[in-house]
Amino acid sequence: MKPSRPSRTFFRSLLLGGIAAVGGLAGTGSCAAPFDSGGLVNSLRIVSVDIDRPDPESDDARIGGSYARPGDTVTLTMNVFDGRDVDGDFTPLQIVWLSGCYNPPGNQYYGCYAQLGELFQSLSAGGDLPPEIGFGPNFELTLPDDIVANVPEPETGDRVGTAYVFFLACAGQIGPVDQAGDTAAASFPIGCFADDGTQLGPESFVPGYTQVYAFEDQRTNMNPDVRGLSWNGDTLAADAVPEVAFCNVSVEDRKQMGCAAVDEFTECTTVELDIDVPDDVAEADPGALDADGNVLTEVVWVSYFATAGDFESETKLVSDAKEGIQGDSRRTKWVPPAEPGLYQIWAVARDNRGGSTTVTHVVSVTD
Repeated sequence: MKPSRPSRTFFRSLLLGGIAAVGGLAGTGSCAAPFDSGGLVNSLRIVSVDIDRPDPESDDARIGGSYARPGDTVTLTMNVFDGRDVDGDFTPLQIVWLSGCYNPPGNQYYGCYAQLGELFQSLSAGGDLPPEIGFGPNFELTLPDDIVANVPEPETGDRVGTAYVFFLACAGQIGPVDQAGDTAAASFPIGCFADDGTQLGPESFVPGYTQVYAFEDQRTNMNPDVRGLSWNGDTLAADAVPEVAFCNVSVEDRKQMGCAAVDEFTECTTVELDIDVPDDVAEADPGALDADGNVLTEVVWVSYFATAGDFESETKLVSDAKEGIQGDSRRTKWVPPAEPGLYQIWAVARDNRGGSTTVTHVVSVTD
């Protein structure tokens, strides 16, 4: 089925400096798998950016913010982990937000590049910073009152305004980068630099962007209602630090494939993980219809990340657009690492309209 327009609000954690392509056949000429899994967070990593806004019916509650109304103020929260393996001096991490790009040409992120470059220049101009720039893990964005009114009436579909928010995590100094390449999306105009002026790579610089949508009919989108992380069938309290015994299978042995490979999932104690959500966690999606014209629900899934250990599967479907909430198939297993210590696990629940909710716990791996 062709995706509806609202499905374009998938959260983008696009690495704007380029796309790394990995080729080759696993297991050909070797028994080892040379690459770490996507769920392993052992370097500088932006795990997620959650968006919410004040609940108009409550003084102290927050609700989903990926769909907002003109004039609304939303808060973006970055969940970032700095796992750089650094010898000697440790450069503090800078988190920078750049906003102010609304309804760019073609509704493409690179249509914001020229404006971003101009905005960035204001950082060196002195004086007070404009509200379009922010620092730290949280950033507030107020949508313009005319964000929808400035959009021409489409021939088909919904009239919708789009706000782009760019974010940067830099273990160095932020600086301008000359445009390169022969396409409109050639290169991001901002980079991260060492003290000696050397431009730093992805081990020290992670840029990305996300979007906030405002529909003419003022539809909303709640973030997935996650009550907590389920650990072997029990939902953990927000401040819980669960314990599990270490797995005496080394990282090298876990990467073996075929031959005499060791299956750590059978050799070691595993933890069954799930997220605790209500059966109606998926909202109706007015932009998604089946072949008979019936409104479908959102698709909701969960992505798992950890600073060590292995997941049986890093991504699990939680609720299907037609079949609804999933059963046992949405659970996954985690094998702890071989070294005792404190580690971190994240569960990021997402829907296909840009909503996300992040739950994280420190885990104690014991000997």
